[in-house]
Amino acid sequence: MGTTATTTAAAPVRADVIVVGSGPNGLAAALECARAGRRVVVLEEQDSVGGGCRTLPMADLLTGRDREHVLAGGHWDGLVVDPCAAVHPMAGASEFFREFDLPAHGVEMRTPQVQLAHALPGRDAIVVPRAPTEQSLASGLGSPAEAAAWWSLMGPLARRSYEVTAAALSDQRSVPPVGATAALAAAFAHAHPRAGLGDALGPDGRTLMSGISAHAITPLRSPAATAVGLVLATLLHSPLGWALPVGGSGALTGALADAALRAGAEIRTGVRVDSLRELDARDVVFTTSSRGLAAILLASSPSPATERRARRLGRAPVGGAASKVDLVLSGPVPWSDPRLAEAGTVHLGGDARAIGHAEHQVAAGRHADRPMVLVSQPAVTDPARIAADGRRPLWAYTHVPAYSDRDQTQQVLEALEQVAPGVRDVVVAAHCTPAARMAEHNANYAGGDIAGGRVDLRGLVARPVPRLDPFATGVPGLWHASGSTPPGPGVHGMAGRHVARRILRA
Repeated sequence: MGTTATTTAAAPVRADVIVVGSGPNGLAAALECARAGRRVVVLEEQDSVGGGCRTLPMADLLTGRDREHVLAGGHWDGLVVDPCAAVHPMAGASEFFREFDLPAHGVEMRTPQVQLAHALPGRDAIVVPRAPTEQSLASGLGSPAEAAAWWSLMGPLARRSYEVTAAALSDQRSVPPVGATAALAAAFAHAHPRAGLGDALGPDGRTLMSGISAHAITPLRSPAATAVGLVLATLLHSPLGWALPVGGSGALTGALADAALRAGAEIRTGVRVDSLRELDARDVVFTTSSRGLAAILLASSPSPATERRARRLGRAPVGGAASKVDLVLSGPVPWSDPRLAEAGTVHLGGDARAIGHAEHQVAAGRHADRPMVLVSQPAVTDPARIAADGRRPLWAYTHVPAYSDRDQTQQVLEALEQVAPGVRDVVVAAHCTPAARMAEHNANYAGGDIAGGRVDLRGLVARPVPRLDPFATGVPGLWHASGSTPPGPGVHGMAGRHVARRILRA
């Protein structure tokens, strides 16, 4: 059985397969290669595994004066936070995780009574319940007519949710399920704003879809935003929906790491890789961002051809960014609409027009006057996240230009106050990780670019740069499998699986 260790890579690390990075993609690749009998070593720069999918005490995420200031008063004591991702709709639907069988590995995914809510000032929220049907959506979308319009668009995708997910999470080079492709194409034709989104959905449906599409952090009128929105909306109708893991995001990667160790892999934390000269393996899998891989290649005395490829990777366009805000509350959020007390995810930022304007401002490199805000209430599905005295974490992020160093705490509080008057009275502590500092928790998030590069139509199928095999680098035995490669960002493990299968076929 392998072991975990904290070390410094002085002599070259030797193995059959070396995986750089221990997020879901890295652990998926390591697990599949180890189960096939390869000698695998995983190298992780942070002191804990998980990459963008971790759960830790706030004390473990801070250093120096920042740590002393934030932890003063003991408000964070006994609480854990998810420094990056918190809600994982793809984990419940991806082929890799379904075959891995999370429940068999001790991971419980819970779907809240209200999967998703879009809160609006001065009126009832738009809500999507667990296991939505056209009938149950009638109240959530305001009227039977709105629900019928939504179901007309999403029903064909909902009936093929696993096939749609398989198409979205493919390597973008194989033939996806024909039925899912046809359903997606038909939905896209009706949902894309330039093709008549106003005719396909009612006002509430447009607002709901706009909030979902905004997860791409790209202008909403772009084809990429529509595609992302349709896939994520489909997952609302999948068996698990937008589920949260009990214990936090780290439960997912903790289970993967344990399985990889049992399969014979070795995991070393606290190891930073700066050059290929530090590695000795037949196959090396980098789960870094495109720019991160470019920097390593350029530091490795590359051949002229490899240097050209590295510089192309280094020029991969950066997308919009996220600024993370963690709050400690003394009790529940005082939502104006009481149904939101059961919501796992809440979108804030106004109606479809307001969200579209905000995302356009971010894409243009400006801070939105009223930014899109995503909120998660992990205690809704996991009461163990609540301390004995009632304190609980609230997870949020706002969309900002890449490399923004602005503290967005007040923007989050202002957005919450509009739909939960008095919320400031229950906030006992707050900490913002500006976009410019997101890489401190995960090097792939340099500048706050949590999508691993710009999400646009070309980038959906040709990320990070156009090439026949999106995971090959041009260097024999050197592979790239991260959110910067197909199928893109998200906790799904599929980039790691796609690369592992290529390694094992060879």
